[in-house]
Amino acid sequence: MATEEFSKDKSNQQTNVKCETLEKGPKRKYTRKSKTDDKAKAMIDQMINEQTNEQTIEPSKRDIIEEKYDQHISDLINSEGDLETRIVNQQIAYKLEKTRDENIFLEILKPVLELYIQEQDSKTIIERVKDAMINTVNYTKIGQQEGKKQQITGKLIDLSLMSEDNLCVIDIDIHKDKPIEEIDKIRQNLIDSLPPNVGLVKTAHGGLHIYCNRNNYRLPSNRNVKVAITDSYDIDVFAQMTKYKIDNGQETKEIVQNRVVAPNTAIRETKNNQRVTLKYEAVNDWENASHLASLREILDKWNIDIEMSYKDYAQQLHDRKYGIQINDEGTIEQMSDELAQACVDGLKNLDIHNYPQPINMEVSLLSIFCGLYGITNESIRAEGMNNIRQFNKLSANADKNYGQSASNGERKPNPWILTKILRYHNKDYYEQIIKPLLKKNYEAKKKEKQILINQTLIPNKIDLQDGFTLLDMQEKAANGEYENEEQIVMDLTRLLVYYEGETEDIYAIKGYDAIC
Repeated sequence: MATEEFSKDKSNQQTNVKCETLEKGPKRKYTRKSKTDDKAKAMIDQMINEQTNEQTIEPSKRDIIEEKYDQHISDLINSEGDLETRIVNQQIAYKLEKTRDENIFLEILKPVLELYIQEQDSKTIIERVKDAMINTVNYTKIGQQEGKKQQITGKLIDLSLMSEDNLCVIDIDIHKDKPIEEIDKIRQNLIDSLPPNVGLVKTAHGGLHIYCNRNNYRLPSNRNVKVAITDSYDIDVFAQMTKYKIDNGQETKEIVQNRVVAPNTAIRETKNNQRVTLKYEAVNDWENASHLASLREILDKWNIDIEMSYKDYAQQLHDRKYGIQINDEGTIEQMSDELAQACVDGLKNLDIHNYPQPINMEVSLLSIFCGLYGITNESIRAEGMNNIRQFNKLSANADKNYGQSASNGERKPNPWILTKILRYHNKDYYEQIIKPLLKKNYEAKKKEKQILINQTLIPNKIDLQDGFTLLDMQEKAANGEYENEEQIVMDLTRLLVYYEGETEDIYAIKGYDAIC
């Protein structure tokens, strides 16, 4: 056996490598023992070959994702169809190409997100609701007040207090005028129609609460009452679609109550001149139910469809995101001159009534004046006032009470009412002109807020001696090593750094140049 030693200099580090050359000797004789040994050896050889082929041929997850992504871009660029379609597809391809690395990285992280969803789904109902439970007192459905000593007789679950919005409750209200035996039979028939993985609670009057997962089902609101009505029962659906109260179509900062009575809760009521105690009781192992069935699966079985269209849902989200105009101090924000002028220009060809109905039903003179008096630019406001009679049709009563409505509107100024009027009564104009301006206004506020945040940030430090890079993070994600979002954030803090520069804020990511 011959040996040789040499040194190799790389990156100013001395590395000693010892190489050994093995001299060929006589082949080791293989002794055949039986046909069974031959078969075993063949199977082992086959397994080794298959593993070797997989290791040498199978591409990495990143390679597969990149190949599919690039193929999608290629398909868009080379797509067929009319000129307009091809131009649109090429624009999409251009945007995808610009954000290629980010999108591929997010795609690699998908297994981590799926793992997070699975982790949430594996939690039991009691684990999910334990921080959203409120004591009930004195055999009522009223929550306990702080500082008061009252007899606790059960619990409520406030869905708005939950950290997640996936749990929902189907409430089957079986009509109370039916005999108990019939109520029990109806309830059991409903239970028999359900998938097994649900939480079940018998209500005080013999109805049924069904706990399931919403799984992105777009419900119209938190509390959807009487979504189905039969001769025997009514169906309600409760979920956390919005955590905060909606005022004038926009979210406030006040959490909305969204309560459901929990099992093991007692209430009292008078029946036939006697006080009786009724109880909410778990039908199955409610507390430990997990991996719940989906709301869609249950409603589809009953042929009930109450899901909002994606267009309406997107509009609702848009209004809540871009339409909210209450600042952190709780006051109504001023409207920019650009948006105010656009609103005034859109207030034309409207039928204006005197009596104030909800804005989605009709335009009232009072709502117009409230909006116009909220405009701070006097010339734009004056133009709007002149346009009321010039470009719109007023009812006889509206014309008669013009002065009184103007006086009342001046006491309640709010320019953002105008955007809502246009949304319902000049829809094309709202979509083409107002909606983009609302988004622009939102982005401007967001930028201002980010500047304030940046000014208060404490620059974090990263260890430049730490060899951990973005590539390492991508590999960890590809190998499924991240168990939760916290681990991802912790690794990001090893890579990202923020500094407040003299002229602009600086965000940097750590990287290393290759030394050849």
